[in-house]
Amino acid sequence: MDTIIQNESMTIAACYVSSEGVVLGADSTSTMFVPTPDGQSGGNHHLNFAQKVFEIGNGGSLGITMWGMGAVGDLSHRTLIARYADSIEQKPYLSVAEAAVQFAATFWGEYSRRLQAPLARFRELRAKPATEITGEEQQEMYEWQHRLSGGFCLGGHSSSDRQAESYEIIYRPDLTAAPVPLPLNTGSAYFWGCPNIIHRILYGVDDDQFTSILASGKWTGTDQELLDLFMAKRLAQPYDLPLREAIDWVNTIIYATIKAMKFSHYFPVCGGPIEIALISSDRPFRWVKHKSFDEALL
Repeated sequence: MDTIIQNESMTIAACYVSSEGVVLGADSTSTMFVPTPDGQSGGNHHLNFAQKVFEIGNGGSLGITMWGMGAVGDLSHRTLIARYADSIEQKPYLSVAEAAVQFAATFWGEYSRRLQAPLARFRELRAKPATEITGEEQQEMYEWQHRLSGGFCLGGHSSSDRQAESYEIIYRPDLTAAPVPLPLNTGSAYFWGCPNIIHRILYGVDDDQFTSILASGKWTGTDQELLDLFMAKRLAQPYDLPLREAIDWVNTIIYATIKAMKFSHYFPVCGGPIEIALISSDRPFRWVKHKSFDEALL
């Protein structure tokens, strides 16, 4: 199982969609399982110089970031994205929405083919009646659900209207067809992978804490009433930040998560250099922060 999937699901990836452009960012840590020579045990290693933000093509107006699996089986994200860029050079996209649909289909074809065995095992376990599945099988199913899930955020503009747009593409092993890209709202920040630190800062609670409160039996109201209490006290943000402020916000999201992971009981699953890219409505893809290839040597 561990030789098939490189898992980096605790990535912190972020996107801000402004009326002026799209800002994409991510940390650089990848989590890889390394088995002992006898294959009987092993442990996770955290490497800090992976790349999770990519330009699509060369001099184009699309960019992408990702979280979840570190590769599609033995196909790297770098190669997958390069092949996709080649395909849209031959058949140009008419809109960012169309580009996102095309990328989702390209990814799904590779995902379904290269991970056929673990996907089949997950679906076999999922099809078992609750009365027949064992505790070990439930744990295995959960692990496959976790390891085979993730997503991409593709953003930029098309030459037809130069409207800045970004789309979220979420994949899971229980899907039976390519994921449907969902548009992100202008003026909003989005973050994936390990967003709990930012959720705590903005809303005072993350998903796990919220679930724990509901499960404790101490809360007697409805789920929505509890959510309304937190949302009423959340840290409100300005709408539609100027590009340079949006860049600062994306950097803040990632930096805060990295430092919280470093100085806490959590494993250091987010870290390394922060990478940020910008696709403004008047210009193609540009790097704001991008590590050089000798970064690990320094």
